[in-house]
Amino acid sequence: MDFQQRKRLYNLSRPDEPLEPDDPRNVDFDVLPKEVRGRSWRGALADEIELSDRPVCFLVAGLPGSGKSTELKRLARRLAGSNSSGLLPVFVDAEDLLDLTSSIDISDVVTAILYESERAVLAAEGKDSAAAQQEGYLQRFWTWLKNTDVEIGKGNFAIGGGSSLSVELKTRPSLRQRVRSAVSGHLTQFLVDARAEMKRLDERATAAGHGGLLVIFDSLEKLRGTTSAWYDVLDSAEVFFRKGVPNLELPVHIIFTVPTALLTRIPKIRLLPMLKLCTREGVAYEPGIAAARMLIDRRVPAAALAAIFGPAAEARVRQMIVWSGGYPRELIRLLQAAIRDAAAGPLSEESFQRLFAQLVETFRVLVTEDVIPWLATVSQKRFMTVQNEDHRLAADRML
Repeated sequence: MDFQQRKRLYNLSRPDEPLEPDDPRNVDFDVLPKEVRGRSWRGALADEIELSDRPVCFLVAGLPGSGKSTELKRLARRLAGSNSSGLLPVFVDAEDLLDLTSSIDISDVVTAILYESERAVLAAEGKDSAAAQQEGYLQRFWTWLKNTDVEIGKGNFAIGGGSSLSVELKTRPSLRQRVRSAVSGHLTQFLVDARAEMKRLDERATAAGHGGLLVIFDSLEKLRGTTSAWYDVLDSAEVFFRKGVPNLELPVHIIFTVPTALLTRIPKIRLLPMLKLCTREGVAYEPGIAAARMLIDRRVPAAALAAIFGPAAEARVRQMIVWSGGYPRELIRLLQAAIRDAAAGPLSEESFQRLFAQLVETFRVLVTEDVIPWLATVSQKRFMTVQNEDHRLAADRML
């Protein structure tokens, strides 16, 4: 295999690259003949939204690289279709609008939802979505803030000409804190205004030929905080989603992605499963292994696999699938590492085993000895029971 082909395959196997539903490398596991992740995850969400005559609010989670964002895009397509509710999807990317290294607040999330919803509605009406920045909700919100807190808009809290309020709130902690304080002092009025604004946007979407709005607030699962503030940020997310969900009940359907660590803290989070590679009895589950193999085949052709793994390519690919534990990103990470190490020809047995040793070392750095007995119990019982509040912190870290 020449260098250019190896480079092309290496870049087709980027483990952290999010894929669009139509990307040829993407595999729709829900349309396979046999279930490989249990009941259709997006199908269950879609059914509840389609059947409900009231707005619903879902919290969903999944490991990074498990395909969650792709599944949410497929969900949006289904619900936007003429055979379904005909909803207008609104995608809110938390990375674009929020500082994910600090705690979150109701004002941050609601203003982001309204801003992106207005942009989507303007586009559906055939208008310039950029008008949402200069003439839309954010401008009206800024005026409300200045009327509520006379210091906002002055001195250190002023916004320069041409600046975007959404950008300023993300990048200026002092302004963000002042805005949060102003909103918390008038939370009821803020929410009344926000719901009225969202209702108007929903009605405009309906007038433009849609069945209303569907908001998908993605990337909130990337809330991490700095090393010293990690638990503080996670605590803020727990409080926000456990106690603040009633405040998030806007008059439209909303789906929030949340950190997987919240699984030990908040009930009813819809978790996207990994691929099933074996039964509870430990027997290989061939449909799941075949599904994982499709992830590889759609990136690297058979001839190239032979050039990377040698005569034992089939056995080695299957071993890599087992090593991945059914986690798509881990499998693609192993595949890319194999392509990287095959510069001089097919991997030797030592080089192949080193792929797993490197994977193990990654986890060994993260997993402290005190949690190993608990992890073993989870593996054996297939159930995650947190022993006490101190243990909950360790469980958060493992998740």
